[in-house]
Amino acid sequence: MLKIKMILFGLISCFAIAIGNAQTFDQKYFKTILDSLTSNSFAGRGYVENGMTNAGIYLQNEFQKNGLKSFSSNYEQNFTFPINIIKDAKLKINGKELKYGIDFIVKPSSKSISKANLPFYIFDTKAYIESFQSKDKTRHFIVKDDESQKGKHIILPSLATSVDSIQKYYKQWANIYEKDENQNQAIFRFTSDKLTSSLSQRQSSISEFIISDKFYSKNLKINDYFIDSELNNSFEANNVIGYIDGKNNDSVVVISAHYDHLGKVGQTIFPGASDNASGTAMMMTLMKHYSKHQPNYRTVFMAFAGEEAGILGADYYVNHPLFPLSQIKFLVNLDIMGAGDQGIQVVNGKVFKNQFEKLVELNLTNKYLKEVKTRGESCNSDHCPFYLKGVPSFFIYTLGGKGFYHDPNDTDESLDLSYSEKVYNLLKDFINKL
Repeated sequence: MLKIKMILFGLISCFAIAIGNAQTFDQKYFKTILDSLTSNSFAGRGYVENGMTNAGIYLQNEFQKNGLKSFSSNYEQNFTFPINIIKDAKLKINGKELKYGIDFIVKPSSKSISKANLPFYIFDTKAYIESFQSKDKTRHFIVKDDESQKGKHIILPSLATSVDSIQKYYKQWANIYEKDENQNQAIFRFTSDKLTSSLSQRQSSISEFIISDKFYSKNLKINDYFIDSELNNSFEANNVIGYIDGKNNDSVVVISAHYDHLGKVGQTIFPGASDNASGTAMMMTLMKHYSKHQPNYRTVFMAFAGEEAGILGADYYVNHPLFPLSQIKFLVNLDIMGAGDQGIQVVNGKVFKNQFEKLVELNLTNKYLKEVKTRGESCNSDHCPFYLKGVPSFFIYTLGGKGFYHDPNDTDESLDLSYSEKVYNLLKDFINKL
């Protein structure tokens, strides 16, 4: 009887070990990275309060803890770029203090401005729409508008038209006012579109507030406003790069994600949980796995800075590579890893068909996700500079979720992490098959 019990115990132990080896997703570590990167201490991983810098140091420490090797004395690759930093902005309409990021944002190229007692010019949207009827009407409207706005604050009401081309031109209309000297002039543009913040590498001659059109009325009164911005022509940032030797070091697999985000304006933080603390957390969880389970090929983990300002970190890297780009067998770039209920999207899936078919087959065999969708080439993330240099690459992002993007609501609480393990396992299986 004792012998039977020992055999059963041995079988149970082996089964438990097998299960333990199969379930390699370290959810606790994934969540720790995600929570840390979205915490207030990193101030949205941007350009105030050393947010991006401190986030980079945090990732370097994690690389070191997990035994990653570096290509130099540390994991940093330093570079600089110009950036217009919006430090703070306030807007008060009809006695109500508006909330930054929710009720209004400012154009990222805006210069500093304080309230100035100038008259207001209200743009005539009806005449603007009618001006498209002929060239003469268009010319007449442009001349009249140019004369009417001089020396005044400009109010651009939300435009009511179903004609896409007219809407498109109107969204860019404020740019024509930049040609003038605008000492104290401000633009107040109302819109029904979602308020989506961004960054700029230049500073304009004029300041623009972009406001939810629910605050527009015939009795509109702009009580107070200001913008505090600073153009930093040489902001210092760091790519964080480390590697794990594989069974074969002649070829390299790269796993990348950008860790920067939009930062903080006044007291409003842009946590950037989906974009892209989630992608960074997924990359770091894969890093931890391969630090304990030797990969087939040398595997390099690249955490890029400056993506939100124009894919700058990845672009800098390909022009200053730490090893020959020709050694890269494949690059997997991860962004927006905070969903998955609708599957994943694979940019460059139509370009690298063999690798895409492997990914689809792995998903079907293991029944991980609802769908693996394919796209052609698109220069919309950090894979792009590598792809343009001839490096085979995928940009993979999850589909579904609440879809908060470049706003203060992109918090870790808004993510659906119930698919994270399935996404992770699919990615790991794919990397192992490369």
